[in-house]
Amino acid sequence: MLRRRMLAMGVMALLSGWPVTGWSAEPLSSACRQSIAPQRCELMRQGQLSCSDLPLEHQRECRQLFTPQLNCSRSRDARSCQALQQAQQACDAQQGEARRICIRERLPAPDCSRAAAPERCRQRVEAEQACGGRYGADYRECVAKAMR
Repeated sequence: MLRRRMLAMGVMALLSGWPVTGWSAEPLSSACRQSIAPQRCELMRQGQLSCSDLPLEHQRECRQLFTPQLNCSRSRDARSCQALQQAQQACDAQQGEARRICIRERLPAPDCSRAAAPERCRQRVEAEQACGGRYGADYRECVAKAMR
C-alpha cells in the first residue's frame, strides 16, 4: 500500500513538473511553465515561498492559509480570495516570514457587520491577529485563550 502511494506521488510529481524530493523556490517556476497545470503549479509555488522557512510540521497548515485558490468564484469569501491572489503577486520578491508579513498587511479584515454575533467576530479577529505567528495546536490554543 505504501509503495503504491509513493509511486502515485512520484508519477504525479513527474506529470505536474514538481520536484519529487521536495520544493525548491527557483527551479519550480520554470517547471511550472512546462507542467500540465501551470496556473495551479504557480499558486502552489507562491504558497511554498510563504512557508519555506517554517518547520515541516507547520508547513502544511501554512500552505493552506497562504496558497491562493485557482478560481475565487467558487470560494466562500471571494473578496478575501482575490485579495490573497493580489497580495501574493505584490509580495513576490520576498520569501518566508517577510512574505507572510507582507501578505497579511495586504489582506482585508473580515466583515463582522454581517456576522450573527458581531462582537464575537471582532474578538476572534483580534485573537487571530495576536496569534498570527503560530501554527497548529499552538495557534488554536492561543486563539482559544484570547477568546476567553
